[in-house]
Amino acid sequence: MINAAEVLAVPARIPPIYLEGRLVSLQASTAAELKLQDAQVVQAAVRLIGGETSLLLKGKMIEAPNIPNAQVGQSIWLRVQERADGQWGLLPLSPGQAPGLAALANPLVSRIANLLYRPSGMADLSQVLQGRQMATLLEGLSRPDLQAQWQGLQLSLAALTPQALRAALMGAMGSEVWLARGRNGPGNDPKQFLRGLLDALQNEDMVSGEESSGTHSVQRAIDQLEANQVQAVQAQAQREVMFSMTLPFVDGNPVELTFRRPPRGDGSPPVITVNVHSKSESLGPVWLQTKLTGTDKVELTMWAEMADVAQQARARQDALAGELTQAGLNLQAFKVVHGTRPAQDADWTPSGRGLVVDISA
Repeated sequence: MINAAEVLAVPARIPPIYLEGRLVSLQASTAAELKLQDAQVVQAAVRLIGGETSLLLKGKMIEAPNIPNAQVGQSIWLRVQERADGQWGLLPLSPGQAPGLAALANPLVSRIANLLYRPSGMADLSQVLQGRQMATLLEGLSRPDLQAQWQGLQLSLAALTPQALRAALMGAMGSEVWLARGRNGPGNDPKQFLRGLLDALQNEDMVSGEESSGTHSVQRAIDQLEANQVQAVQAQAQREVMFSMTLPFVDGNPVELTFRRPPRGDGSPPVITVNVHSKSESLGPVWLQTKLTGTDKVELTMWAEMADVAQQARARQDALAGELTQAGLNLQAFKVVHGTRPAQDADWTPSGRGLVVDISA
């Protein structure tokens, strides 16, 4: 997991962009809410919402249709303008318009914003951690150390235990968390493995003189993993829990897990939601949502695309309830749906706190 210390030190991978002469309209009430001042220079991150560009300014989204071809997550510098008619605007600046501005740019904003507002999902990471895909990536490298790390990351469906899951979760949290606590990180950190793999592939690319598709796929997987970690840090700052991870298996396809807990409310027991997504040749795509209320109340909802899989799940409901009872849990509800899980509206929105840097003009 990327903690605050790493967030402050991470270098930018996407350079700031500067757009000249296209004024972004701003309501006077919004300017007052954000405590903007005339001639102030601010930096904001660019997002794409519903096909239209917007600016993330001090945690608030502002429509910015006048900004063309802006990539999500990049940062731009803007000068605040109060017009004679009482309206406000944001004028994108170029380095030439503001001498020394580029040198003052916070290199962190574009990278962190790009990760924080990256679309949800773990398809890229799951693809790279799929056994056959990883075998293809590793076979051209003379790196027995990477082979050993990969074997250490893989779990076994046939011998899956709570202890193995706990160790995988600790590894997915990232070495940064354990180092910040004064402890050595676990050896099964997927990000450290992927970074080592990426370095090895890039060295091969330098020898061959061209960049391989494997290098691109591993870089996308790392970006996805770090996006999950940055979002987890942001959720923690909002007094929430949201953590995503992907488990590779030696005898099956990767399984995606997401843990979610909203802010604590009015004293009622917090509801922890665990979403699991798997796909295998025998069972097809399966989604399982578990809601745990308090310490013992469980609600389960399962979506399965294959009719026989859904039928088998319904037939084993009583056996499942018995196993949960033995574990000290009370199955409140169990719903099985034959079909694909419907698209879910995002139940968590990052505030963007810390993504804007103000500079006196």
